[in-house]
Amino acid sequence: MTKQSILILGNKQYDNFKLDAIIDSFDVIYRFNLARPDTNNGTKFGRLAMCSHVYQNFVSSPVSKERMIEFYQSDYTAEFVSDYYDFFQENKKKFDDIFLQHSYHCNSILEEYGSAHRFSAMPTSGYSTIFQTLQDGNDNIYVSGFTLCDEEIRQTVGEEYDFSLSKNQGNSCHSFSDETTILAWLHNNKKIDASLCMLEDTEELNLKENVYNTVPSQFILDLLDRKTT
Repeated sequence: MTKQSILILGNKQYDNFKLDAIIDSFDVIYRFNLARPDTNNGTKFGRLAMCSHVYQNFVSSPVSKERMIEFYQSDYTAEFVSDYYDFFQENKKKFDDIFLQHSYHCNSILEEYGSAHRFSAMPTSGYSTIFQTLQDGNDNIYVSGFTLCDEEIRQTVGEEYDFSLSKNQGNSCHSFSDETTILAWLHNNKKIDASLCMLEDTEELNLKENVYNTVPSQFILDLLDRKTT
């Protein structure tokens, strides 16, 4: 039996490189928080993992659109939050699943793997999902839309630039530098395949090198060749 391929898809924006066919080729897709499909990030809805405050505001104790805009106005543009609110109300039943992703015990797993790296702050929902999926026994895990380059400003779709810049400078409950290092370590030690995180947002296919010397897998190189020619 062929194992299902799992794609853990971050919210990095791609405007130039066409991703739909690549993303849709995976069997299971995880999206996060204020993510929506069909915006050059695949057409499958997949599974939607939410952190605690997003899950509370949208699912467990939903609030009005006006309250949602007020709550997230320092993080996202008001237009983005308003549009996403409408999208979610109209399309939430199309997701395969919407669930609360608890912070996972990632450091103990890294210790079990023999890695010298640890999270110094709470892992994001994306990284908690990566580690939970690993612990569930999956070994066909791919990651896209996450940051692999230290010099890159990590900005998710809809975020205000100043908010993203502040987070990248350390004003966050998460450690982005830890996450980048750990993502590269997981890839280089063949726990996951983060080759797609090397994709640059250019019209022509280009994989960007990084200080961690990640090497794209042959599977992803073949996939990119099939889906871009």
